[in-house]
Amino acid sequence: MGYIGLMTKTNKLNHNFQKSRSEILDKREQKVRELLKHAYYNSEFYHEYYSSYGIRDGDIREIPINKIPSIDKKIFVENFNRIVTDKRVNLQHIERFLMKEKSRDKKYLDEYAIVHSSGSTGKPTCFIYDRNSWETILAAGFRACKGEVGLKEAISKSLRGLRVLYVAATEGRFGGAMAANSGIKGFGFRPLLLNINLSLELWIDKINRFNPDVIIGYPSAIKILCDLISDNKIKINVFRVITGGEPTTREQRRYFQSVLHTDIFNIYGASESIIMGLERDTYQGFYIFDDINYLEVEEEHTFITPLYNYSQPLIRYKLTDKLMSAERLENEALPFSKIKEIMGRNEEIMWFINDKGEKDFLHPLIINTLEAEGIIGYQFVQRSNRMFEIRVELRQGADFNTTQNQLRKQMDNILKEKKLLYLNYRIKQVNTIPINTSTGKSNVVIKEI
Repeated sequence: MGYIGLMTKTNKLNHNFQKSRSEILDKREQKVRELLKHAYYNSEFYHEYYSSYGIRDGDIREIPINKIPSIDKKIFVENFNRIVTDKRVNLQHIERFLMKEKSRDKKYLDEYAIVHSSGSTGKPTCFIYDRNSWETILAAGFRACKGEVGLKEAISKSLRGLRVLYVAATEGRFGGAMAANSGIKGFGFRPLLLNINLSLELWIDKINRFNPDVIIGYPSAIKILCDLISDNKIKINVFRVITGGEPTTREQRRYFQSVLHTDIFNIYGASESIIMGLERDTYQGFYIFDDINYLEVEEEHTFITPLYNYSQPLIRYKLTDKLMSAERLENEALPFSKIKEIMGRNEEIMWFINDKGEKDFLHPLIINTLEAEGIIGYQFVQRSNRMFEIRVELRQGADFNTTQNQLRKQMDNILKEKKLLYLNYRIKQVNTIPINTSTGKSNVVIKEI
């Protein structure tokens, strides 16, 4: 689907903003039943899984959604090849494809966009999006980010070469980077994907020369950008700022607005469904896009069912995010469900002293792209502003020296790019990377300074 097709799909989704709450709920119910039926008949796993719980064909149309057995990451990974409805798709083949093909633009089997999680709950997990589901993600993202700009005005801006800066972990296949890369190009805008791993010196040079109209990035990256603007090292004038990938605090939002003089559009998403909701000041929380997702918020758990992914159905998939639901008021801006807060996603940036004696940083998601044979997980421990440790958990039988050499080669390249070669670090094998009981995830970074 090209530019016109994406605009048409966006326009169709945009009409849902004007629908009533009951119309949205009816549409969501219809879509989830259609997905359930498709999965029951086309996915070997779901057919056997539901049958084992006594769920038959006739039950699919009437069983309450919260009575359908859920799945989690462990079940998903163990049954990956049986969950997918395209029998050509195979996890082992995907892993070989990812090792060989580093370009994000290259599709698996020339059809599937592959994204992976950050690995904060263990080994990064792969999720596939066929052409239709990927285009739905791009259209939903554009719908969320354009705000009150009409489609005619948006088309006019794309024709004028609107400049869009994306600053985050741009290496690898993180969902945000994949969607930003495809979406910015697909809608006709001029992109600059700035790797958060670059030195601040390069940030200043590249951003000033690019002079963006729109900025997309992690809140932690936008914070650093705002600091550089406040120090008169960067001079830009933007009309839209979009955050995602990490929680945006009230203090951050106020700071961004005071420096950039524009509203903040905060996207909620995950690798399982890249565009799930949107937060703005006027919304008093997040709206969850019920027209493309079925999100269930319970006291202890959150379950997601993307309503558009028929190739890899995720039905009542348990997320590790903890959400605080909010009641809808009488005059809501949009006809969607609301949540108040997203918890359990913060990771700490590690600040160090670079080769010039200046402050620079390593972001947890960029260092999370490290890969090595036999590795189950790793964790960074900052000891001082010139020293850190990488703790690694290995599979049984894996050779630590091989893993260590592979990690050191990659880490040295990262430090060279960041001009942090004076840092000291060591790699240490541990029996296990502990899980933070309050978040359900292992902390990528801890500080023992």
